[in-house]
Amino acid sequence: MSQLRLLTAVLDAVADSHTPRAFIRALAVVLEPVGVRRVELRVLTPIAIERLANEWRVADGRADRKAVLLSRQVAVTSARRLPKDVTSDEFRAAFEKVIETALLHMEVVQRVADLSRRAHLESRELRADLHRSQTQTDVVARSSAMRDALSRAQLVAVHPTTVLITGESGSGKEVMAREIHRLSSRDQRPMLQLNCGAIPENLVESELFGHERGAFTGADRLHKGLFERADRGTLFLDEVGELPLAAQVKLLRVLQERKITRVGGVEQIDVDVRLIAATNRPLATMVSDGCFREDLLYRLDVFAIRVPSLRERRGDIAPLVSELVATLSGRLRIVPPQVTRSVLSRLEAYDWPGNVRELANTLETALILGRGESLELPTEFVDRATHKSRTGLPRFDSAVRAAIEQSLRETRGKIYGADGSAARLGLKPATLQSKMKKLGIRRGDFC
Repeated sequence: MSQLRLLTAVLDAVADSHTPRAFIRALAVVLEPVGVRRVELRVLTPIAIERLANEWRVADGRADRKAVLLSRQVAVTSARRLPKDVTSDEFRAAFEKVIETALLHMEVVQRVADLSRRAHLESRELRADLHRSQTQTDVVARSSAMRDALSRAQLVAVHPTTVLITGESGSGKEVMAREIHRLSSRDQRPMLQLNCGAIPENLVESELFGHERGAFTGADRLHKGLFERADRGTLFLDEVGELPLAAQVKLLRVLQERKITRVGGVEQIDVDVRLIAATNRPLATMVSDGCFREDLLYRLDVFAIRVPSLRERRGDIAPLVSELVATLSGRLRIVPPQVTRSVLSRLEAYDWPGNVRELANTLETALILGRGESLELPTEFVDRATHKSRTGLPRFDSAVRAAIEQSLRETRGKIYGADGSAARLGLKPATLQSKMKKLGIRRGDFC
């Protein structure tokens, strides 16, 4: 084999060798025709390969005394005397340049591979950290009432079941919906939402199901609705009781058939959407009044979760205040002030008809009035709290209400029997019903 052909073969062989073992094996295969039976790569970590039983095998990396240097890094041992073309100074000089270039290339490739592996490892660790931080729920649930609601959310999250979340305005229904989505297998897909009461009636169907170009005046392009955009994800319909009857009919059909048809279109489009609906209105009463479709209620109320009002979960007020003060301070770019016991006591004593939303608004005002140094409760809150203490329910009646509502939740509205609410509270059923009537507690809200 001529020197040129041998150098060309060496170049071709080592061009794609990115590890020392692959590099030396490629050299051995090329040099075998000239009688080479052992090749040593004398680098920082020496490696050798030799011909045994008709195949090349990794050998002891220690230098062979009989080996001949072809370059500063490569030594070979042969079964016979090497040809002069291989041992000449001219060949060795050219071979040395080829080997140096190949080793430099291999070093760069190895460095890039190491950086890539390190970046992959760091990325995996960052994802793990992010996952760990995301597994911390946004739902504050220290009170038993909220823990019960969160437990139901965690139970249903792993299933594709439709969920109906009920509760007063501002009580945290959206937060509960996001918790269900976060814990579901759809968490890598979007959770889209629509406040059914905040969009004009004539645009609800287009927003939910989309429309074709030319479907109505102003529809100058195709529009994909929320059901299409939320495919394989979650759709949250807040204030679902505000849906117009016409939209209720189409929503019922979508829940039954899992297909949508855009406004002005004829094509049926398959959708895979997990639906979570929320309302602060008594849908059962709305059905009786003819304002809500009974068949749609049955489709939505597959698994119900009631988010308790803030006055039912006073044990959550302290951690909520702490979390909200930290969040609001960050948004206002101030250092979170200390929440004093006197301020917290006043916050805990209030009934919060606006629930968590009212609490957040009050705290934001208090942070601004306190100039970042303290929480200064606004005059409006003090007036509301004072008026409530004078005209509202006595604290005893508030405690009675809380006990009755807790018992009704645990028994799912059952009053009579040994396992009913009356027996649990040590009351006669008639007495319990009388107290419920006086306090305005509806049994149907707990069934």
